[in-house]
Parts: sequence; structure tokens; C-alpha cells
Amino acid sequence: MGSWAQDRPVYMPVSRAGHRHWWRFAPETGAKPELDGIRAVEPLKTFYFHLKETVAKYPSGPDPLDDEPGFVLVGAKNCDLRSLECLDQTFAMGDIQDPFWVSRREKAFVIGADCSAPAPTCFCTLLDMKPYPQSGFDLSVAVVSGGLVVEVGTEKGARLLDVDGVELSEATDQQLAERERNREQTRRTVEEQNREFETTHSFTELVESNFESPAWTKYVGRCREDAACLAVCPTCHCFVLYDQKVGDQNERVRVWDFCYLRGYTRVGGGHSARATGNDRFKNKYVKKFQFYPSKFDMMACTGCGRCIEACLAGIDMRQVLHDLEESQSD
Repeated sequence: MGSWAQDRPVYMPVSRAGHRHWWRFAPETGAKPELDGIRAVEPLKTFYFHLKETVAKYPSGPDPLDDEPGFVLVGAKNCDLRSLECLDQTFAMGDIQDPFWVSRREKAFVIGADCSAPAPTCFCTLLDMKPYPQSGFDLSVAVVSGGLVVEVGTEKGARLLDVDGVELSEATDQQLAERERNREQTRRTVEEQNREFETTHSFTELVESNFESPAWTKYVGRCREDAACLAVCPTCHCFVLYDQKVGDQNERVRVWDFCYLRGYTRVGGGHSARATGNDRFKNKYVKKFQFYPSKFDMMACTGCGRCIEACLAGIDMRQVLHDLEESQSD
């Protein structure tokens, strides 16, 4: 990583205070990335879709993107890799593209890594995903005896290996077999801890057919509407724009916004498209499991479990969806 860090920031997962966080690599510290284990607390969207940033200066000003370097992310889990593919649909695939997202995606290198220690809140397998990189990576690594098994996903990834200090040899059959055993063990762990949340209907079917289900009201009174779940969600991407004067210039600033907030859909005259807590609570599920699949043919949820960990009221998305099916059969 020292070679990569010479001309761009390199970020890696490191444990701090019992939690894994993204940390900027500094050669002088001697810190090494923790490639196995669980995903970091912060979702990858924070590197591409900043919490707050200036997106324009007028009447004239430098392009805010001009001086941005690329970066390298080392150790991204499959749930986060899938989230980037999901957000690509919103920010990069339509007729109107977000230049900040597109530029950062083009400049960045993403190195995926197998998950070996899923949290009890992880549920990627309920979404037909695996706890190891499947797509969306430039390089992918798996920790095995004697080193790492490296898989090249893109030409960008191959170029990243073409630097001084990076030497690879052919993986042995034993190392490849060990990687598959580790992957299978982690997959079984995630499946077993989610047995009680399995449903006979897809999550999309449950949300589409149970919009008026009484099961929703069980959670509305508990939800604090603090939007913690949306802030840590790797696919949530709502924002608001505002203008401010800075010296002789004006700036347009973009900052994250959240559909759980009471004022999110409020318009002139005080009207709100989602005036009740019930409407706001359901909206997250509709967006992730109904709207996104209908528009992009993929769910806007990756099973990372961050929302479950962040919820002050202890609301478990898996249980909400399971309760929808239970109420459907009553």
C-alpha cells in the first residue's frame, strides 16, 4: 500500500474502540489493514457522496472537482460493493448524471475482501447475496494460510498491481480450497442466524401487497424518527441544496437529507406528502423493496445490518418484513 499511497489517499479498515472504521493509511505508523472480519461502521457512500459539500460557485468560480485526487479503498465487503452498484443507478446511469459521483467513481480503486466474522445483524443471504465479493471490485482479496488470494476484477485493478513492490505468485489448489471452505463457513453462519426471519414471499412482494397492513403500526410508535438508520445505510442518498454567500461569491451547498424527518416533504402552505409517522416509516421499505426494483431491477438494500445496529428503538428490518408476512396470513 505504500506504493499506492505515494500519489493518492489509501483507506483501510482498522479496529478502534471495539468497532471497525475506515482509516487513512499512513506508512509511518506501520498499521496494517484488517482485511477479514466484518465491514466497517461507515458505508462506502461517504467517500463518494459527501455529507456536506460545495457543488457550485457563481457567478463564476473554480470547478470544485478540479483538485480532487483519486483514492484507494482496501477491504470493502460485498454488501458495500453492492451498494456502489446500486447508487450507480441513481447517480451515473441516467440521462442526468451527478458529476461528483461519476468523477470519484472513475478515479477510485476499490479492493474487495471476504467477510469472515459477520455480525448477528448481517442478513445479506436473505437478499440472495454472498458474504464475499461477487462483482463491483477492481481487485478482491481473501485471507488464507500463507498470504492472500487475489482476484482481478477490472483492467483498473490490473494496473493497480503493476507497481513496484507488488509481487504475486499463482495460488495453490490448497489455498483456493481453503478460500472456498472459509466462504462456505461464513455463508452458513449468516444463513443460520437468519432462519427465523426467512419468508416465503420476496421482500418486494411483501411490501407491494401489504401497504395497508396493521403490522406497520407495531413499529410506528417506537420509531424515534432520528434517521440514524438512513444515515448509516449504504444506499440511502436523499439530499437538499441551499445557497449561501461567501465574500463576493455565492455557493450552492449539498447536504444529506432523510425521508424520516418531518419536514422532508413539507412544501409551501405547510402541506406534507407524508404527514404521519406511519407514512414516513413505510417509505424506507417502499423505496428499497418496491420503487428501486421496479425502476432499476435491484433492491436498494444490501443486508449489511447497519440500520439494525443504529436504531435507538431496536427496530429490526428483518422482523418488520417477517411481520408483514405473518399479518398477510392472518
